[in-house]
Amino acid sequence: MKSSLIYTPVVLLAALVVHAQAPTPKGLMPAMLTNTQFLVKSGGLVQTPSQGPGIKFLNAQSRVPREAIGESISSIQKLIRLSVQTEQATGKEDAATLAETALKNTAVAAVVVIVDKPGQPALLVAPESRWAVVNVGALATTGVSAETLELRAKKELLRAFSYVMGAANSGYEACVMKPVFKPEDLDAIKGETLAPDTLMKTSSQATKMGIKPARMTTYRKACEEGWAPMPTNSFQKAIWEEVKVKK
Repeated sequence: MKSSLIYTPVVLLAALVVHAQAPTPKGLMPAMLTNTQFLVKSGGLVQTPSQGPGIKFLNAQSRVPREAIGESISSIQKLIRLSVQTEQATGKEDAATLAETALKNTAVAAVVVIVDKPGQPALLVAPESRWAVVNVGALATTGVSAETLELRAKKELLRAFSYVMGAANSGYEACVMKPVFKPEDLDAIKGETLAPDTLMKTSSQATKMGIKPARMTTYRKACEEGWAPMPTNSFQKAIWEEVKVKK
């Protein structure tokens, strides 16, 4: 069975939103009452935009569908809460040239290029140059199905991002950061996510690159700081009005 664990406050946020929108039933459990009290006081959790440069993904291949690559990049963005840019490339230039050209833009902190070059390594990482390359051509071993190839590419994309952002192998079972010596080793990794220790290392590297990840804070705090979005429920509306009166 495929494991897919996400170590972010997203799950908590979703739970809080459900409680904010649903009426309070009779016999409410104490834990749910605590959540309701938290909503009354704070308005729930909201996320600030990330600041500084971002991570660029250049897709220069067509063997693995663009949608599958997009899903993997989207999962990375949710996990790390950094600015992520995606762009299609022609594949006519070599990966290093594509990456170095992209890095001339000050809005780009690191680059991951996805190519299709049979006979070349599946993963290349140049941490000092701030780029990595995923080669789906090397992952497409004889007889591999399209579905398996997609899964391999998604896992390798997560690994490429993690390595270029300063992470190493992890002991967490569901994390993709494991020793891989051949494409089949990717199949043995059941998870498709990054573990907390990996995320901590990528976050530390991001800070050194001048990236400020999006942060989670309460709706009340966002109102007090002056950047809160418009309220979406009664709890937030009450806080919005309260803070506005104080100002």
